[in-house]
Amino acid sequence: MTEEKKNVSRRDFLGQTALVGAGLLVASSAHSVGATVKGANERVNVGFISPGNRGKELIRALVTVANAKIIAVCDIYEPNLNKGVALATGAPKTFTDYRKLLESKEVDAVVIASPLHMHHEMLLAALDAGKHVYIEKALAHSVEQCQEMVKAVEAHPKLTVQVGQQSRYSQMVRGAVDRIQSGAIGKVTHFRANYHRNGDWRRAVPTDAFDPRPWGYPDLEHLVNWRMYKRYSQGLMAELGTHHIDVANWIFGAMPTAVTGFGGIDYWKDGRETNDNVNVIYTYPEGRKAIFTAITTNAHYGASMQIMGTEGTIELTWDNGFYYTEKEADELVKTDSVRIITATGATTKLSTPSKAAGKGIQAKTPGKAADKTAGKTDPSYLSVESFIACIRESKQPAADIHVGRDAAVSTLTANRAIEEGSVVKF
Repeated sequence: MTEEKKNVSRRDFLGQTALVGAGLLVASSAHSVGATVKGANERVNVGFISPGNRGKELIRALVTVANAKIIAVCDIYEPNLNKGVALATGAPKTFTDYRKLLESKEVDAVVIASPLHMHHEMLLAALDAGKHVYIEKALAHSVEQCQEMVKAVEAHPKLTVQVGQQSRYSQMVRGAVDRIQSGAIGKVTHFRANYHRNGDWRRAVPTDAFDPRPWGYPDLEHLVNWRMYKRYSQGLMAELGTHHIDVANWIFGAMPTAVTGFGGIDYWKDGRETNDNVNVIYTYPEGRKAIFTAITTNAHYGASMQIMGTEGTIELTWDNGFYYTEKEADELVKTDSVRIITATGATTKLSTPSKAAGKGIQAKTPGKAADKTAGKTDPSYLSVESFIACIRESKQPAADIHVGRDAAVSTLTANRAIEEGSVVKF
């Protein structure tokens, strides 16, 4: 396809649901990648590929980042393209073929927010075109693709590649990691997380006459609801579980050694191919365990994490963090336990959950970017701000290709365990 000759008309943005809550930290390591460093006043020109649901969130964030400008937008579906252009402002060039966008010598970096099955192809093409890349999680559709992508990135050391594992920038998560590394909760032995929603996870399918078949989708249903179909998606584990399992990998400082789990299409009988619920258990070195569940029939517990150590517990949501010491819990068990009579007539103690007041975890402040009065605590903002900073300062991002690979492989292997009904070793 060729670049469109006229400016695309701007349309009002229709409301959408954000994927991740508040609070990401601008964090990048000091390891130079040898790329040409932009001058203090030099702008990073960005091409944006696939401004869909998640993509529009990233555009909103990116347009507020200093020294960055979206100069090109690409999408095969005109309504999404129009909305992306409107959000980007400044009349960016428009494309329907991402390869044409990559040919532009004006584009320094690209953001890839396409459906999962396109990540591998687009990343490799972007690297070949000499572009820095921000690519949404999960990294890829298969373990093999993940490994190929790592090799490709390593073959282009002057290019910055960041994966959209926003937890690596979360103020709350980083505050928790600091506390854990200081020994505040002893040795962490167990991690438990959930991402619960109440709804069918579907998006309304338009009734327009757009034909997506030339682009590999049999109809608009498959294009709009690609997360429901295995050809394009890896379901709940990839779209939601990737965030939490990345945190477990970070806290344990390792990849899992094995995983097992269950899932199914047990409630939403609507033709979907990916599970509407998943429940998995990971084993890490030294016998440490992580449990993750995602369901679509109850949202009471939302998205949260519990990190359990020998000396205390940390509870996290995207907005808040608290920790509890085991000493307080022990005292409460002694005073609050009650005796119950068993079927044999014997008595035993029933331990009740701790009622200790949690101590708030101080969010790790990333500097002026976290100034709430400037609205810069949004996770998407801090993630893309870090990406631009890494390009300009020639640094590796905190969520680099290896972090993205490990998170993706962890969730992809869990899907395999669910499908096989077995324990799969890494």
